[in-house]
Amino acid sequence: MFPDQYYQHVIRTPFVRYQGPLAPGSELWLKDETKQVGKSFKFRGTYHRLLEEAPGTTVVTASTGNHGMGVSLAAQMLNLKVQVFVPAHISTVKAQMLTELGAKVVKVEGGYDECVQEALRVERETGAPYISSLDDPSVVHGHSSLFREIREQTEEPLDALYLPVGGGGLLAGCLEAYENSGQHIIGVELECVPSMKIALASNERVLLPPAKSMAEGMLVRQAGVLPLKRARAYPSFDVELISEEEIRHTLHLLWKHNGIRAEGAGGSAVGAALRYLETHANQRAAAVITGGNIDEDTFQSAISGYMAAEAH
Repeated sequence: MFPDQYYQHVIRTPFVRYQGPLAPGSELWLKDETKQVGKSFKFRGTYHRLLEEAPGTTVVTASTGNHGMGVSLAAQMLNLKVQVFVPAHISTVKAQMLTELGAKVVKVEGGYDECVQEALRVERETGAPYISSLDDPSVVHGHSSLFREIREQTEEPLDALYLPVGGGGLLAGCLEAYENSGQHIIGVELECVPSMKIALASNERVLLPPAKSMAEGMLVRQAGVLPLKRARAYPSFDVELISEEEIRHTLHLLWKHNGIRAEGAGGSAVGAALRYLETHANQRAAAVITGGNIDEDTFQSAISGYMAAEAH
C-alpha cells in the first residue's frame, strides 16, 4: 500500500491505553501522533505527496502550523524548497520551527482561508505546486496510513473512533482507510467553527466567520471539497462539538494520566471521547491525538488551573 521508502521516515506511532478513570468496563485507546516526525500526523501526508516532486522543485502551501512543518520536513529530506503562508496569529513555536526547517514563511492577516488564497495566487503566477492540506488525494492517502495502523493495532472491535476535524484532511484519510468497514467514526469540531457539521446539514460548503481558539489547527472556516464528499458518502459518521474549556481540561488529563503533552487541536478528540466514556459503561473507543506542538506558556495556562485545584 505504501512504498518501502515511506516507512523509512514515517513512524508507526504508539497505540496506548488511557490511564485515567472511565465508566466500568470502558476503555479508551490513544493513537499518539505527538511521537510522529514533527510531532504531528501531518508528516504522513506531506511526505507521501512530496515523493512525487523532483529534487530542487519549489512548492507552496498554506498552514496554521503543523501542515507547513510537515511539508517543510519532507522537503528538507527530499531536497525541495518551500514557501508557507501562515496566519499572522500563528503560535510562536510553530513559526520558529518553520523558519528553522528552512521554509520561507509569509504571514497573512486573517486566518487559514486567507492563507490558502495567497498560496493559490503564487501557484498561478509562478507554477509552483500548491500542496493542499485538505483536498490533495495524495496527502489524504498518506494520512490514511495512520488508520491502517490503528486497524492493525486494535485487537478487539472499537465501538467508536474519534478524531479532530479542521478542514477535514485527516478525516478524508480516515474514511478512506475504513471504507466499507462499518466502523462508527466521530469527527470532533470546535463549537466556534463547526464547518463540517454545517456543511453536512446544509449540503454546501459554507464559509463561517473568523473565530479564535487555542486549538488553532481546527480554525478552518470552510470544509474541504474531498473531505465533505467522503463524509457524505460514509454511512456511520457523526460530528460532535467541543468547547475551549473541555479542551483545556483534556490537555490536563492527558498530561496527568499518560504523560502526553498535546496541543489544543491534538487533544480535542480525546475530550469528546472522555465526555462519553466517563458515563457509559462497557464501551471500547479510540481517539487520535493529532499533534503536540504547543507553546510552553499556552500549555501551562491551559493546565495550571486544574493543577492548582488538585493541589488543594
